[in-house]
Amino acid sequence: MRDAVTRRRSARAAAAAAAVLLAGLVPGGSSAADPAAGPAPVAHSCTAAGGAAVAVTAAVAQKYPATAAVGTPFGPGAATVTVTVPRDGLAALLPAGATSAGGRAGLTVRVAQGDSTAETAWPDLLVAATPVPADGDLVLTAVGPATPVTVTAPGPVVFTVTELTLDLGPAGTAPVDCTPAAGAAPLGTVQVPGTPSPTPSIPVPSVPAPSVPAPSVPGPSPAAGTPTAAAPTPAATASGRRSTPQVPLGMLPGRPRRPSTVKVQPARHSGVNTCPDAPTGELDPHRLPPVPDGATVIPFPDMDPFPDVPACAFAVGYANVHKLGQAALVNDPGHGPALAALNMTRRFVTLWDPEPGQQPYFEADSLGYLQLPPSDTSFLTYGFVPTTAKMELVPQGPLTIVATGNSDWDQPAEFTIGGYQSLRLYDVRINGTPLDVGPDCRTSRPVDLRLTGRQDDYLPGGGDGKPDYTLQGGGPLTQRDLDIPPFTGCSAGGEDLDALFTAAVSGSGNTLNLVQGAICTPTSDQPNGCEPEIELPDLPHRR
Repeated sequence: MRDAVTRRRSARAAAAAAAVLLAGLVPGGSSAADPAAGPAPVAHSCTAAGGAAVAVTAAVAQKYPATAAVGTPFGPGAATVTVTVPRDGLAALLPAGATSAGGRAGLTVRVAQGDSTAETAWPDLLVAATPVPADGDLVLTAVGPATPVTVTAPGPVVFTVTELTLDLGPAGTAPVDCTPAAGAAPLGTVQVPGTPSPTPSIPVPSVPAPSVPAPSVPGPSPAAGTPTAAAPTPAATASGRRSTPQVPLGMLPGRPRRPSTVKVQPARHSGVNTCPDAPTGELDPHRLPPVPDGATVIPFPDMDPFPDVPACAFAVGYANVHKLGQAALVNDPGHGPALAALNMTRRFVTLWDPEPGQQPYFEADSLGYLQLPPSDTSFLTYGFVPTTAKMELVPQGPLTIVATGNSDWDQPAEFTIGGYQSLRLYDVRINGTPLDVGPDCRTSRPVDLRLTGRQDDYLPGGGDGKPDYTLQGGGPLTQRDLDIPPFTGCSAGGEDLDALFTAAVSGSGNTLNLVQGAICTPTSDQPNGCEPEIELPDLPHRR
């Protein structure tokens, strides 16, 4: 998603100064240049606004410490990125009529130690203003600081670029995403002396079949050799209805992630360790998958509902507006982000003994609620009119969260978070001049949110290779085709402005990319993600 905050340009000089300072101040031992004579340029495939493809080359020069210590932050020195843009790619990457190019670049870097990996972003690489040559290629140089990391075990730590972003347009325009060619060499390797400890085994979660007519509640299977206890069964209440037993937390599709030895230094701290009240309401039946033939739905109609299981998490990111080629920051992590409140495992659907041709099935459904703070947006209406506005998403009821799949059956864990939110615009300014749009300038119908995430790294072959998401552990959530309905209620001094905003903003092809942090579960007696504070994730790298 695209960073639309206008303050980023004013931060570039500070980023350049920080790069110079950090070049000699990164902890972790004396720096040593890689033995190669110089960085080899790597081919990158870029996707510009409108989907245009551009091939560029980029070479990253850095100094890495020869060694580092367990538990001590370390990292490479400042990055110097030399990007060569071919002549035929300038029109796609630069504003029309540009005579110079400058702005910001960013790197997304995978940090790996054995089987453990983490991603870190180095977003503040300053691109000095460079004249566009009359002919030939454009060569740009970006310089900026890298983020320190910490490891909890010995072993070599390898840094590899997974994405380059180029932000060369006016404030509010969309950065360009560039992916390096497959097999690109690592940036550098840092040796962490010591003897690695044996990798702990983690039992694969399994969900036992319920008994009938008094079904047990599904839960994780024990590790081999672990004694098992009888599953709780519903008990009859005075009214004759069967009550539902306490639901164990964590009964969701997917597999627990192996504890990583790599920790990226957080950019920000939430300072929050408590959750809002669990949301109430009903699951949206239109967002629930069809129940497979022969499947069991729990609770049964004559059972009491599951007891509330409160939880919460932060989710931050960007909303891209296709018509504008620009973006709005959603739930800005630097300015009082809102927590998403959750009520876990309201309903289960299970099919343990499928008919021939059927697949076994497991589904866990939860409720969510998120009231986002207003976002400050900045864009160029019709490509040339500077416009700023506040954007507010107003929930129209709870979110329905559907999780399906089971790792025991070699199924990916699929997560869908859906709900309706009305989009409202106010405090609009055109070229700095206030424009009265009234108190109820909003979409004529709610925006249909359908965020999706997936975990499949446990599948044969390692899955699709993309970063994984689980409801408990967090990760990337995406909506690829977000429709913005027409606007209504927008007026200035009696003048109807609905058509103006509808023509400039409304339509399909918009995207929403968020990153969710790990959830906090205050009622759990296990490590619950609340202490010392609820995780505040970094903004997504691919925007």
